[in-house]
Amino acid sequence: MGRFDVIVDRRSGYCSSNGVYYSKLPPVVIPEDDSLDLVSFVFAGQFGDKVALIDPLTGRSFTYKELERNVRALAAGLFTTVGVRQHDVVAILSPNSIDFPSVFLAITWLGAVVALLNPLNSVQELRKQMNNAGAKYIITTAKLLEKVTSANLPTVILGRLESVPHEFKTFSFSDLITTKTVDFSSPQLKQTDVASIVFSSGTSGKSKGVALTHRNYISAVSGYNSYAGEKLSCTLVILPMFHLYGFTWCTLTSLARGISVVVLGMFDTGTAFAAIQRYGVTHMPSVPPMVKALVDKAEESRNFDLRSIKQISCGAAPLGSEILAAFAERYPSVELKQEYGMTESSCCVTAVPVGCSDRVGSSGCLLPMWEAMVVDISTNQPLPPTKRGELRVRGPCVMKEYINNRAETEEAIDEKGWLCTGDIVKFDEEGYLFIVDRLKEMIKYKGYQVAPAEMEDLLASHPAVLDCAVIPCPDKDFGQVPMACIVRRRESETTGDEIMQWVANQVASYKKVRKVVFTDFIPRSSTGKILRKNLQQLAILKSNL
Repeated sequence: MGRFDVIVDRRSGYCSSNGVYYSKLPPVVIPEDDSLDLVSFVFAGQFGDKVALIDPLTGRSFTYKELERNVRALAAGLFTTVGVRQHDVVAILSPNSIDFPSVFLAITWLGAVVALLNPLNSVQELRKQMNNAGAKYIITTAKLLEKVTSANLPTVILGRLESVPHEFKTFSFSDLITTKTVDFSSPQLKQTDVASIVFSSGTSGKSKGVALTHRNYISAVSGYNSYAGEKLSCTLVILPMFHLYGFTWCTLTSLARGISVVVLGMFDTGTAFAAIQRYGVTHMPSVPPMVKALVDKAEESRNFDLRSIKQISCGAAPLGSEILAAFAERYPSVELKQEYGMTESSCCVTAVPVGCSDRVGSSGCLLPMWEAMVVDISTNQPLPPTKRGELRVRGPCVMKEYINNRAETEEAIDEKGWLCTGDIVKFDEEGYLFIVDRLKEMIKYKGYQVAPAEMEDLLASHPAVLDCAVIPCPDKDFGQVPMACIVRRRESETTGDEIMQWVANQVASYKKVRKVVFTDFIPRSSTGKILRKNLQQLAILKSNL
């Protein structure tokens, strides 16, 4: 049943007869040709001599013509010299660089599968992920080589080969990218072929390998770009490219539209401001810690000409109302748009389209390739606007599977294709999505459910709190009680009792913070998500429980 076969409320996009929310945006055309691969789709625009990628620290850059040549040459080199074949898994362990897109696209053009790895992971974590993915080859940098030497796999080095062990089988990226492409062509591919394996963040449990197809990527890029508008002409990518937000949502979508991409490896407000000024950046994707830093460094921003920046999008975690208000005050001419998505959805599910009104605290409305349902977590029945429940989504961007994990796959995707997100949400009467909390992170106190995000938003407004997180603490009488982990501002001497009393004065009794632990930092992933499992171990240790 499609959106045109049912009666849908024009304001919310909700259909009361089947409990499904439909996008209010015009339908997007997604190429149906089953033989269309991701690389051919990305380069279909024929942008020629327009600059595609820029490294502001070195001055290196590629035009679209040069980027496409690099991709095809590297693919030929990986095939003829290294021995990569269709369906082989090639792991990429690398920080951001303007060579990263060439590597990813070259592998997928061969019909091989990219396994994206986090450079911050430990040797043990990387070994587990490579084994899980079935990696046969590795592409990394000389600095990161020691993290993967124990895998004893053929390795392509990005950069110089100095200090590489003699017995280690290595290849030079610079040599491979000069390979002649005569008599070499890509194998026959299908949109249903797996293009990459991306590991979920694992903030609520064990990290899992998410298999994404060429069609997932093509659908994601098509849908994302259908609402972005024409005023965005240069994207600043600082978010890590091993993560879907940094690569698919920011890099691939820009390249497919002929937008120049300025690439930085680390976030620093001064460097970001300078890049915006020098290259006329119009759009900067971000995560909450970056937005907070921009607010804190607003005075520094006055030393730069930032008139080109039109939009800053923010995903990975909700922004608190205080940060939203402060950003609007300090950067009144810049749109701050929150978005929502997950690794398993391969792209944004909701966003605020250009020309649409915003909602404070909202993650926007459904993009055109998505259907959604909000279900009661007790009865599993669909819920109308303003009612809270678990979000489920369906569309061509939903992952193929968790690799080597049929049970988890079947738990995540039901027989009708609905992806269970594990996020507690509500849609308002205008069809805007609000993230309430993670289902798996809900604190169950005496039968009541306490949402950590709600409590964290409140605590963040306390003048003594620099950063915070709320986690469940085991309790023999009540099952769990809310525990606040707090980073105090340097000048503050606020006590835990004072914090608990301050919270108690503003919330229902079952939401009271029952324990407070002061810590030096809140552990977060590279995209800003609180690493609750790490934090819980730290908090329990500090509280001597």
